[in-house]
Amino acid sequence: MASENNTEVKNETAEEMKTEPAGKRPENRNTNKYYQYLWMGAAFLAVLLIMLINFFKTGGSSTAKCQVVPQAAFGQSQAQGWTEMKGPADSKAIAGFELDVPDDPAKGYEEKVYRVFTKQIYEITYYNDADHTSDHEGMRIAKGIMCGQPVYDINKTYPSQNIVTVDNKEVTEYGDGDMVSVATWTDGEYSYAVGCWNVPIDKKEMESLIPNIK
Repeated sequence: MASENNTEVKNETAEEMKTEPAGKRPENRNTNKYYQYLWMGAAFLAVLLIMLINFFKTGGSSTAKCQVVPQAAFGQSQAQGWTEMKGPADSKAIAGFELDVPDDPAKGYEEKVYRVFTKQIYEITYYNDADHTSDHEGMRIAKGIMCGQPVYDINKTYPSQNIVTVDNKEVTEYGDGDMVSVATWTDGEYSYAVGCWNVPIDKKEMESLIPNIK
């Protein structure tokens, strides 16, 4: 009987050995988890390194990393362009931001034209004629996402260019010292401009206007 039992045990052992492919070793689950964590850690460090490189390339400046994505006003294409709007509500919808101005910033110029340059600039131009000709333009107020740059390029050379502080903002005024033709400044992510090219306004008047433009 004892020999029969031994034979059965041996047979069972032999059957177990047959079911396992030759040369295959039991998997070490702890080792696999270790390598998984190792790869995850390496990937995280690689992403962190890339972020740090980009940060130091731009000097950590939010304006240096700012990019304006070209987009048509109504999404038909990627081409940028000016679109004349009906009023503040339409302008805000297309620009993606508001432009708050005083009710009557340009005395005697009651005709208003709202325009938006895709998702970048929102401007209001004031005229004293219904035809809205450039000679009858009294003032232009603009707000834009310009990555810290002015809304408009100042190509003309003015006798005076002064940097003053108005409402805790650094404002650059272009004119002749007493009268101001253009004022530009930034506030957060937005750049602003007031242009009075045809009819320059008094320095004090300009500086009282600026805090009311948001």
